[in-house]
Amino acid sequence: MPGYDLDVIRLEPGTHPRSRDGCLMEWVALVSGLPKTDRPRCVNELVTAVAIHLNDALDDISRQRLKAFIPRLLQARPEPADERIGVRLAIWAATSIAHATPERLRAVQQHAVQAARGRLKGSVTDGACRAAAVAAAEAGARVGSIALYVAADAADAACADDPYGGTVNAVSGALHWMLREGDPLAWFDGLLDAHAVARAEETETGSGSEHSEELVCSLA
Repeated sequence: MPGYDLDVIRLEPGTHPRSRDGCLMEWVALVSGLPKTDRPRCVNELVTAVAIHLNDALDDISRQRLKAFIPRLLQARPEPADERIGVRLAIWAATSIAHATPERLRAVQQHAVQAARGRLKGSVTDGACRAAAVAAAEAGARVGSIALYVAADAADAACADDPYGGTVNAVSGALHWMLREGDPLAWFDGLLDAHAVARAEETETGSGSEHSEELVCSLA
């Protein structure tokens, strides 16, 4: 639907299927001319989940700043390689809060992240990746470190037959830490950058391909 002014619209928490109000992802759908929904099929599922959580968790002033991300969300389309892209986002999430790891355990956190990267590239065995995930999870349990848990989830995703659970846990864990301790809007900006890089890298390696036009969001 054409004619929306991003400076004028308001973002509201929750979903609003039968009202003029809208959350971030509902406005993404509307400005691209799609039916109103908070889960438009033309946006990566993991990115959508983060956007929904931020929209609902932020205070009203911060929530309105999410409008600036709408044009970029229109570019975060799903890909055939979304499982591998999700693992890349999990690894990015682990690096985004690595500094929160207790200093004496940073080597454990880094080892899990490196194992995840290596498994994705095929240079680390499944067994070594799983061992690194277990070590990070056990260390996280001992000291109550979200950063270690997120690294463990990233490694677990990299060596799992179905990585979605690990990717969701890693990204949501980093997001929850940011909502309490950091700058969630800057973090979301970094996540969208990481998604764009991951898409490009997977396309270069031949894992991605073009989608049909119906799956591409664009400003109407």
